[in-house]
Amino acid sequence: MEKALFIRRGTRKEVSMEMINMHEKQQFMDDKKLIAIISEAGSAGVSLHADRRAKNQRRRVHVTLELPWSADRAIQQFGRTHRSNQTSAPQYRLLFTNLGGEKRFASIVAKRLESLGALTQGDRRAGPSLSAFNYDSTYGKRALTMVYRGIMEQDSFPVVPPRCSDNQASIEEFITEAKVALVSVGIIRDATVCNGKVAGKLSGRIVDADMHDVARFLNRLLGLAPDIQNRLFDLFISILDVVLHNARREGQLDSGIVDIKGKNIELKEPPKTVHVDSLSGASTILFTFTIDRGVTWESAKAMLDGRENDGAGSSNDGFYESKREWMGRRHFTLALEGSTEGIYKIIRPAIGEALREMPLSELKGKYRKVSSIDKVSKGWQDEYDVSSKQCMHGSKCKVGSYCTVGRRLQEFNILGGLILPVWGTIEKALAKQVYQNHKRIRVVRLVTTNDNQRIVGLFIPNAAVESVLTGLQWVQDIND
Repeated sequence: MEKALFIRRGTRKEVSMEMINMHEKQQFMDDKKLIAIISEAGSAGVSLHADRRAKNQRRRVHVTLELPWSADRAIQQFGRTHRSNQTSAPQYRLLFTNLGGEKRFASIVAKRLESLGALTQGDRRAGPSLSAFNYDSTYGKRALTMVYRGIMEQDSFPVVPPRCSDNQASIEEFITEAKVALVSVGIIRDATVCNGKVAGKLSGRIVDADMHDVARFLNRLLGLAPDIQNRLFDLFISILDVVLHNARREGQLDSGIVDIKGKNIELKEPPKTVHVDSLSGASTILFTFTIDRGVTWESAKAMLDGRENDGAGSSNDGFYESKREWMGRRHFTLALEGSTEGIYKIIRPAIGEALREMPLSELKGKYRKVSSIDKVSKGWQDEYDVSSKQCMHGSKCKVGSYCTVGRRLQEFNILGGLILPVWGTIEKALAKQVYQNHKRIRVVRLVTTNDNQRIVGLFIPNAAVESVLTGLQWVQDIND
């Protein structure tokens, strides 16, 4: 590291001022300097990636001190360290304060990057992942409308506003402060102070165009004092979480291509051709997979032991037991601190690693740490065994064998091959399903463990397979 800190820039006399940037860039690529500092003006056309042809092939850690206003410029900056022929992709570290309004910059870049991934690779998650900051989405617009309607007292809030109790007086005090703030930045217009029974109460209107304009909301937050700025942003995020939770529960959450993960993925039976296009001769093929998502007790114990032996774990790593019982028993999890301090990866016996990481406060609120290995091993193994036969709702689940919540062994049907000509037929077949989460078309992706082939197609719930196949056969008969 000393050579990175003490070799001064441009000390060699034979390097002209016009070539100093290229000389410094080459010093970095030749592994003579370990840190490269670039600006927007001096970075055009510069390649600083872990090129296989360069001596410095270390993984790049790209720290962005200030996100630009333009998403295109941000992509140009990311492109300095993320290029073809690299030995490893870079890690991106985006720095901004915890002010709610500053999330605006990350939101704009996130939305642009997701669009770029969708256009170039058919996947919105391609490229640097900022999806957590993409607030300007359909769900973000819906959440903002709920924020504004709550502040204007047209509806009640679906959550308790930040730093408010269930006491109505504290909520009304927050609403008053929020109205004053929104008036000051021009979101609430035609503001007046009421007389009579509601003397002193502030009223006004928010135009329809602003009700769902997330970019404008985040932009105007920058003009507010930090306290009310953060409270309004926290309210927006809390309501957005509720909107996303409801959409996920109803099977309406659009998350693009969904990855299907499991410790073991196997073809249950040979692929079956269910439709052949009369014009092109292309086939629509049904794949049926059996997927095991679970983690055995031995594997979970090895994960924790490995962390402890490497000295990479935290004092809060370990096995936890749920404080509340579910269906007459408590559940066990393994919590391991992730790359962010205080945020933990959650591994469960039935489903493996959970999609969502958990803050330490939430972890300790829902679970308690267990030190007895015998107790954990028995509870873990019991849950692992039971989850192979039934979902987490137990044997009396209303959905029956079609429910996959918390089920370790699952059967997945994926329709691949020719899809677009029969999309309407599939959509109609799914619309007839009883359960809401069986009605939406989902594009999924998995990798088979046997031949390492990537399969991308439409997910067909078990309950809908017969209906879909009947519809495809009807189309085939008509074409014939």
